[in-house]
Amino acid sequence: MASLCSDSGKRGETYRVISRSKNGKRHTIRLGRVNKRIAETARLMIESLEAAKATGHSPDRETAEWVGRLGDEIHRRLARAGLVSPREPAQPAIVTLGQHLEQFFGSLGKQKPTTARNYARARRLLEEFFGKNRTLVSITEGDADGYKRWLLASYAPASASVDLRRARQFLKAAVRRRLIAVNPFADVPCGPQVNDDRIYYVSVEDIERVIAACPDEDWRMIFAMPRFGGIRFPSEAEALKWEDVDWANSRFTVHEKKVEHHPGRGRRVVPIFEALRPHLERAYRERAPGAVYVVPRARGGQNLGTQAKRIIEKAGVKPWPKLFVNMRGSCSDDLERRAIPEKAINAWIGNTARMRQRHYHSVRPEDWAAVTGKAAQIPARPASFRSVQEPSALHESREKSLDVVKDAENQYPRQGSNLRPEL
Repeated sequence: MASLCSDSGKRGETYRVISRSKNGKRHTIRLGRVNKRIAETARLMIESLEAAKATGHSPDRETAEWVGRLGDEIHRRLARAGLVSPREPAQPAIVTLGQHLEQFFGSLGKQKPTTARNYARARRLLEEFFGKNRTLVSITEGDADGYKRWLLASYAPASASVDLRRARQFLKAAVRRRLIAVNPFADVPCGPQVNDDRIYYVSVEDIERVIAACPDEDWRMIFAMPRFGGIRFPSEAEALKWEDVDWANSRFTVHEKKVEHHPGRGRRVVPIFEALRPHLERAYRERAPGAVYVVPRARGGQNLGTQAKRIIEKAGVKPWPKLFVNMRGSCSDDLERRAIPEKAINAWIGNTARMRQRHYHSVRPEDWAAVTGKAAQIPARPASFRSVQEPSALHESREKSLDVVKDAENQYPRQGSNLRPEL
């Protein structure tokens, strides 16, 4: 049983609790200058710790919470008495940007290659601008604005927006770990991550010419699957097997590596679209003996963009931006123009209508023709108001001299008497 003792001295009355271990050894836990009610509570909690230790059980919840609220000095005295385990030494506070990012990336675990590459780029740019040794508390909202201007001076707005959002994410983690009070990037407008000038519709005629120019069946499927099947390339094409193709029901199963970490995602079933079927059937007939994958070359882990551009140029077609993304987007665009229910397109393409409209769809020349009554090219965006072309009639009227009196006499002869007479 623990006993409470008091001592009187120059500093006033102080209290101590005397605890006895199983072998009879006495331990004194000095509480310092506290009132008697607090001292009595401490004695009861210490008795509870003695009972738990004697029976080999954990202390009750109330006692454990009391121990957790104790200061380090009183806790060390209880630890010397053998009543509690010593506390772990406090980890040194992370105060620099480099230290925080090192621990943040160490806690992320395994990432997909593309995600890891994008994170590494955002980290490199952040450390390049601020420096690894920059303290977190010294980064202000004004510094965040300066970082945005620095990014926009070297990168396209869409690319800069992605890096700004990553920076906001990294510093938000510092707030959650209570390393800083506020996130300096919280109110920095990041802007859109979409560059409309890089959205391009790949016509069926152009892609058929490109497929005809391909050197082998593997390359033909590299172009046919994203353009006519709407799959992501290469992440979904590399995992597509012939056993995933259900010829009887005219459909195939796609493994969605990009979104497999989301609940309920990871695979989707896509129809064998009418435009895709002849290419898929030909590839199946001409496949190598024992072939497992539909697009074997997609599994090589190499960048196929350079060779793809050569094939496109060989076909007499001008290479378009974002080769594979725009082919998938063109497939989505074709489906929407056929008035297929939105829910079906969402399920087949694997994106919501909002995301497709934002990242994939563009205004096509036939859209202009539908409202103007004639075939038209999509006009380039004017650089300024002065560069906007005006109707030709207005140009003709500006070439004529402006004689107000003569015009008034011609148009309003009855008001000629009201005009000022010539002297």
